[in-house]
Amino acid sequence: MGADAFFLPAQPGQRLCVHHAPQGPVRGALLYLHPWAEEMNKARRMAALQSRALAAAGYAVLQIDLHGCGDSSGDFADASWAGWVEDALAGAHWLQARYPDAPLWLWGLRAGCLLATEAAPRLAAPCQFLFWQPVPQGKVLLQQFMRLRAAADMQQADAKATMNHLRLDLAEGRPVEIAGYRLPPALASGLEQ
Repeated sequence: MGADAFFLPAQPGQRLCVHHAPQGPVRGALLYLHPWAEEMNKARRMAALQSRALAAAGYAVLQIDLHGCGDSSGDFADASWAGWVEDALAGAHWLQARYPDAPLWLWGLRAGCLLATEAAPRLAAPCQFLFWQPVPQGKVLLQQFMRLRAAADMQQADAKATMNHLRLDLAEGRPVEIAGYRLPPALASGLEQ
């Protein structure tokens, strides 16, 4: 069996999902939680290749584009960490309904690992984790992302002042523009925590 793309109803809108059906006896079900921003785009091919390999080994895989990412509803500027946790739960519930006897795995890449650890306690059944390049703290990832803006502004201003300005804007509820992404405060604060 190949991969099937579909839209999973969610609030708000819908989430693009790609389901890789297992070949042979079902050994487990994996929900892939992608990294954020440009890391998601760079990792897409490798995640698709790994999903196919897992399906060939008997695992069901669901790749989901979170709210405001990829081909799902909304813009990145409208995303929130809490909304992404809800998306992860919706994907996990879809897998559990389709493969009720299969062990559930949350497969995260970078920020997706943080998302998996936040979603897991809210699931009714225990799950396993598969982490690729896990980020130990969201605060570190957010700081690295904000440094992209500081590096771009280095010719015009002090990098430390840029970082302070970005943090102040986020703290006051204003989104900030970084590397072509409009980062909303609700996403930044959730990731940081």
